[in-house]
Amino acid sequence: MGVASPMQARTVFIALLIAFSFSATNIQAEPIVKALDCEQLSQTGFNGTRANESIGFQTSLGPRLPGSVASSILRQSIKENLSGWDIIETTHHVDNMVLTNLFATWNKGAGSTVYFAAHYDTRDRAERDSNESLQNQPILGANDGASGVAVLLELARQIPEMNLSHEITLFFTDGEDQGESPSFLGARAWSENLSQENADLIESFILIDMVGDEYLTLAPTYPGNQSLWNRTTSLFECDDNVSEVNYASNNSQSVLDDHVWAMNKGIPSIDIIDIKYGPNASEWQGYWHTHNDTADKVSADSLEAVGSMLERGLLSGSWLDIREYPQEEVVQPEIQDEEQKNPVEKNDQSAVGIIIMACLIFVFSYNAWLIYAETRGEG
Repeated sequence: MGVASPMQARTVFIALLIAFSFSATNIQAEPIVKALDCEQLSQTGFNGTRANESIGFQTSLGPRLPGSVASSILRQSIKENLSGWDIIETTHHVDNMVLTNLFATWNKGAGSTVYFAAHYDTRDRAERDSNESLQNQPILGANDGASGVAVLLELARQIPEMNLSHEITLFFTDGEDQGESPSFLGARAWSENLSQENADLIESFILIDMVGDEYLTLAPTYPGNQSLWNRTTSLFECDDNVSEVNYASNNSQSVLDDHVWAMNKGIPSIDIIDIKYGPNASEWQGYWHTHNDTADKVSADSLEAVGSMLERGLLSGSWLDIREYPQEEVVQPEIQDEEQKNPVEKNDQSAVGIIIMACLIFVFSYNAWLIYAETRGEG
């Protein structure tokens, strides 16, 4: 996973601000949480050890850059592991790269589609590596790339046994982690080619990224849908093996990732991600974007904690009916370089007008600055 550059982040942010301005009047103060029978959901089939074996296979291919042989081999393996699923691949030419997004759908045509997404490409450089001579070399991406894919593939083994009555799509995005500062190219291409009619058929979009760290530290991320986060919190609380250290529901962290392009289409979305990779790592530090992102740093227990939660969500219907309630995307009003800290807490109804006005003033001011800069040759 990568954090957008200031310019890219502002571009994404402005798009979200506009969408938020039109939907903010629908915000309700107390999102609805579905009551769960944790005892009934206690038995899950998700196998963390088997998911961890996928990490070993993926990293054995080497870096999975868009258009590479390793990328093609991995896609072929994904398709072979999803026998019985409806498979679609889409190709996009972006920034001199050929990107291939892969979609696998179960219960195609049943309606009420739930999307689970993960990027399968790996970072094309290790700019945070302590060895400067290796900073321009691509990484193996055991956690940042392989972990999300591994969780989705193991979850896919369980889904046919669940007797679900709705449609599930696994979305493997390409081009998320490329360039000087990653800009989520595959997800963006999907969003830009997705009709609003089809977007409105998607119940929820759950992104899984960087979830294999042995020292798992998850927390709600924003922007994101608050009702989905409340339901996710309830699902984690059903797992006796997940402590407050593993999932800090009272904390929050600001992350731009593939899910913002689903949000841009009005799809209820969240990003499940651990941004502290390694022992005592701080945000966006540790093994992240270094050559230390290897298979031995990934934990089967962490993969199982996240995968079992997703399985419980499907069994309980937690990812459905989100659109019945007003949407509650929370948008951060300031991007602080790469580390994107200080998320905004949700305000009550009385503050919505002030937020909208501030957002619009920022958008118009920023566009005015761009026009001024371009006329001076600085844009």
